[in-house]
Amino acid sequence: MAATRHVLFREANERIKEDIRHSETLREKQGETHVTKDMASIWITSLLSTIIISIVPYFILFFIPVDNSEKHQPILKILLSFASGGLLGDAFLHLIPHALLAQNEVEAGHGHSHSHSHSHSHDDEHHAHDMSVGLWVLSGILAFLMIEKFVRIVKGSGVHGHSHSHTHSHSHEKCDDSTNEQKDNDSVDVPADKKKAKTSDDEKSDDNLTEKDEKLEKKKKVRFNDKPEIFLRERSNSSDSIKVAGYLNLAADFTHNLTDGLAIGASFLAGRSIGIVTAITILLHEVPHEIGDYAILIQSGCSRRKAMSLQLVTAVGAITGTVISLAAEGITSAASTWILPFTAGGFIYIATVSVIPELLEGTSLKQSISEIIAMVVGVLLMVLIAQYE
Repeated sequence: MAATRHVLFREANERIKEDIRHSETLREKQGETHVTKDMASIWITSLLSTIIISIVPYFILFFIPVDNSEKHQPILKILLSFASGGLLGDAFLHLIPHALLAQNEVEAGHGHSHSHSHSHSHDDEHHAHDMSVGLWVLSGILAFLMIEKFVRIVKGSGVHGHSHSHTHSHSHEKCDDSTNEQKDNDSVDVPADKKKAKTSDDEKSDDNLTEKDEKLEKKKKVRFNDKPEIFLRERSNSSDSIKVAGYLNLAADFTHNLTDGLAIGASFLAGRSIGIVTAITILLHEVPHEIGDYAILIQSGCSRRKAMSLQLVTAVGAITGTVISLAAEGITSAASTWILPFTAGGFIYIATVSVIPELLEGTSLKQSISEIIAMVVGVLLMVLIAQYE
């Protein structure tokens, strides 16, 4: 009887253990399914938010009927002023501060349990990080300068156009001076026999000059027939330099959208509410930014359709950034270390070298005041967005 009870007790124990193992297996499977569903929803929400952020500013461009025609130049310059303010505000109030704060976030993540003896090393690390951010900003400026130089050399632009115009103006002045001198010489009384000798000498020199001119004309024709692009290059120097600015802006905008995508992916991984707040902030930030970029592309010689299409292409950068962030589960250290300050350097270069010089061309006092106000508005919008980030 006791043996039977012992056997029954052992069987009951075995059944209980088996039930526990079975319930744990079910729980693990349910947990894995729940995690998979969560990751799928994070991917869908993040990518959908990125697409919305990219499309909304694009549709706003339909309501800005501005092209590069003469009648739209005043409005276009105001938009360019707004763009330069937005670029500078974005660089100094958004990108660089975020890159500088990255070190503080890392230190906060490690906690504050370190002793006072480590305070000096933390200060050194902080100083080194700040230095690296500044160097990356300068690297961005230098990189965009080298790109523009390279494109100008390839397209045959550079300073040739400016020197060409200056030499022409100087030669015209010399021609005018020689003409005046000739008139003065003609007005002086000269004896008849000397006049005849002078006339014969002048005729000979004129014949020599005519022969030289004919030779030069032949050389020019041969050069033009052999290399017709030389003439085209001389005529398109200014337009080429403007187009370079447009392409540089596209490159900077692409990298900026890449960092936005990285931020969106990382924030949705941290939590749904954090992701939504980040997406709304980036959307508010992108609307004025896209308008400014559109104005720069129009000024660069793009048609309205081409400018809008190129703006839509840069949205690929945001989607790429989101995918990278989600795949790497919140990769943000690289973005904070060099992508953000490098992009800031690009924005500073475009605003100060490509956009602002266009605003320095002669305009009326009223137009100049409007441009300055537009630039201040662009900066203030970045200030407001930075306050709520």
